[in-house]
Amino acid sequence: MNREDIYNGITDIRDDQVEEAGAVSRSGKKALSGRKWRKWWTIPAAAVLMAAIIAGVLWGPWSNPLRVYAISTAEYPRQAKYSLLNEDPWREGRRERFQYGDIYAGTLERYTTTILPGLLTGAGSENRVCSPINVYMGLSMLAELTEGESREQILKLLDCDTIDTLRTRAGALWNANYAEDGTVTSIPANSLWLNEDLDFNRRTLDLLSETYYASSYRGKMGTRGFDRSLREWVDQNTNGRLKNQSSGLSMEPDTVLALVSTFYYRAKWSQKFSKDATAPGQFHTPNGDITADFMHETIESTYYWGEKFAAVSKYLKNSGYMWFLLPDESVSMDELLTDSSTMEFLGTVTGFLSTEESWEDSKYMKINLSLPKFDVVSDLDLVDSLKALGITDVFDPYEADFTPMLGDASQYRLPLPPYVSSVKHAARVTIDEEGCEATSYIEMIGAGAAAPPDDEVDFILDRPFLFAITGEDGALLFAGIVNQP
Repeated sequence: MNREDIYNGITDIRDDQVEEAGAVSRSGKKALSGRKWRKWWTIPAAAVLMAAIIAGVLWGPWSNPLRVYAISTAEYPRQAKYSLLNEDPWREGRRERFQYGDIYAGTLERYTTTILPGLLTGAGSENRVCSPINVYMGLSMLAELTEGESREQILKLLDCDTIDTLRTRAGALWNANYAEDGTVTSIPANSLWLNEDLDFNRRTLDLLSETYYASSYRGKMGTRGFDRSLREWVDQNTNGRLKNQSSGLSMEPDTVLALVSTFYYRAKWSQKFSKDATAPGQFHTPNGDITADFMHETIESTYYWGEKFAAVSKYLKNSGYMWFLLPDESVSMDELLTDSSTMEFLGTVTGFLSTEESWEDSKYMKINLSLPKFDVVSDLDLVDSLKALGITDVFDPYEADFTPMLGDASQYRLPLPPYVSSVKHAARVTIDEEGCEATSYIEMIGAGAAAPPDDEVDFILDRPFLFAITGEDGALLFAGIVNQP
């Protein structure tokens, strides 16, 4: 790559393009100062952190004033807010978002059915939550920073033949699932955090901004100010619901860059649970029985079943669905996650298809649903999972290829070339009578491999179950295992 193509990186960006790290938010207001989010009924969120670490020159952690600069800040699309006086602009905005789903319809099933077992198996008796869409966006941006086999391994997992295909799909996925219209909040946010002592390819930064709505920041790695700015950005974009996890985020002085992607979602049930019907009940955890608050309702809906599970969904107003999969009594959660019938069902759910028409084993009937209120959270290290899924080169300093971002890394006189040292993924999902956020869970008690005997069935989610939240376009936003509500 020609040296002139690198643009001289961050240090030569014009002054009018550099702003103090009160980084400008999508509304044009100061972002890192701590924007107040309105509290709502339920608040799940997820964050993916990918940091490319190299062994380079060590800089003193307090040698620079505590400053972080915004190189570029994403400008999010404007959306019409819902209004009872005139719903037309809001409805037109929803139609436009829905059309983005046509671009990648039918292309996410393989990724979904591959990533879920890779992230959720091995939970044991613990709760586990992940956001497949969040991981997809983080890996998509990582693919933009790499080249050669490093990129090809990522493209294979994301089921894309070329980087252009990925850009088209990822851009459409972002736009289809961005909503801040007064009825649903669904916000994917991406950012890049750069070491101010190194040069980066400005063209790559521009591409990330245009395609992934990613903001870029630079500063002195290893300083308290840099770490504080990074944590504030994560807390702001997850509504502060992952502070226990984000409090541990910090960069070493020799960090080259950190790629951080978050996803925040909240929506109301189309049909709320009555608080008067909520009552304590026994939940059978792997470690013994506990008391949990169960929400109860009777609905007319479709009951699904497979070889080892039963499933029911609940509609989220002006959004997608929350799915609840209950394994048969003799089926473990890991067995359910590696069952081909279960993965086929989830592929259908996320395939932008009518589930009733495409899943033969289903029946519309009266369902007596009992669902525990829950607040589940998990903090995962994804390095081993991604390696097992075929992404290996980016974790090897002698195989990783970050040419699109750094050009010829040998110019920096570093003992080791840049590589990815860690991938952290934290997610949290909460549901109550009003609604849920970015993840969905329902555990059903019923027949797993055969149709229900009557036109009415009891779904009592009083033992470990699998949940999934799909967006309006069918994309899998969150999924998780509830072992202990």
